[in-house]
Amino acid sequence: MDVIAICGSPRKGNTEFILKRLLMKAEGAGHKTELVLLREKKIGYCMGCLGCDKSGACPISDDMDAIIASMEKSDLIIFASPNYYNNVSGIMKVFFDRMNVLYGTDKLSGKKVSVIFVGEEVKTIQKAILSVESIANSFGMDIVCSLYLNGKGPRDIETNPESVQKIDDFAKIFLS
Repeated sequence: MDVIAICGSPRKGNTEFILKRLLMKAEGAGHKTELVLLREKKIGYCMGCLGCDKSGACPISDDMDAIIASMEKSDLIIFASPNYYNNVSGIMKVFFDRMNVLYGTDKLSGKKVSVIFVGEEVKTIQKAILSVESIANSFGMDIVCSLYLNGKGPRDIETNPESVQKIDDFAKIFLS
């Protein structure tokens, strides 16, 4: 199985730690993995020009083409973000907006999706997860599992044995 993990955190911290640990487990089980750190990519804002509707390609030339190609060949896509006001981070939102080039195609249809969020407000997480599930559903992707871990400081998750165990348990779910 090919697994791609898209990290929407603007800093190196909890979200990236979770993904690296999950991908380490996946590699240990013989899967091919790729980690995409959006903060390190050049991804321009969607201009709303609808050029992709006409040509099937986005007129913006940046890192999105390579990320989309990787998503298309993957069996499992993991979307991970800090919880910002019941939603994804800004860089993750820009990424999702630029996925518009795939809207109305079947290029992601049937792909398995996992959603991961990190944040302080456990009571708000359902809204954040629903926002990503809505996007996945609009592309015909199947949500297979979601994970939310409580953390604010950049090392809260990796220094919490209970959180690390939740990550390991989660890996067993999405790798099955």
